[in-house]
Amino acid sequence: GRAARITDGGLVQLLANTTSPFVRIARIAMIEKGLVVEPTIVDPWADDARLRAANVATRVPALILDDGTPLTESLLIVQWLEATRPAPQWPSLLGDDPQRMAGVLSRAGVAMGAIEASVHTIITRKVTAPVLFDETPVGLRRRRTMVEGMARLEAAVAEMVTGDTGQKTPGLDVVCAVVLYDYQQMRFGDQPWLPATPGLAQLAQAVRVRPSFSQTLPRMS
Repeated sequence: GRAARITDGGLVQLLANTTSPFVRIARIAMIEKGLVVEPTIVDPWADDARLRAANVATRVPALILDDGTPLTESLLIVQWLEATRPAPQWPSLLGDDPQRMAGVLSRAGVAMGAIEASVHTIITRKVTAPVLFDETPVGLRRRRTMVEGMARLEAAVAEMVTGDTGQKTPGLDVVCAVVLYDYQQMRFGDQPWLPATPGLAQLAQAVRVRPSFSQTLPRMS
């Protein structure tokens, strides 16, 4: 994966993998802001030297700017995008109404908590037997976070959907909720404890007409 040239003439590089929901959040936000970068695929488990140099935690995503500055953590990358590509020149993922912005960030926080629980469950399974971890108090608490997070977002779908969802720039709450839904379908879709969320399913399907969502669907490598 080579660094990609962007509209301001600079070169940036995105260190990523094909399954991380955090990578997908960053990529969706970048595409919506007109920053289209071909990801450089790395393996966080292999202690890749490029990733370690960019992020001491060896986590994806890592966005390396044209001057070599590394940006890590998906929501910090979103914050950088909002500052460097602001509205009205570029669509805002937070909106311009402070009262509505609080709701967007609140719902995004619910999704991020469930995403964290989902990812840490998968990570812990790599180093322990799945049943051994999943049925521990910590494992069950993370499952509860996933289930309750999905339920709260399902109840809030009407607040997230305004107008033609597929044609309108999504808010950060929509981005995080759909990323959570698609990730859980990939990782836990066959689990009986995963709640049915028809509203989130419909929302995920509606936004998939946007390149930012369709081009970043998670896939097992």
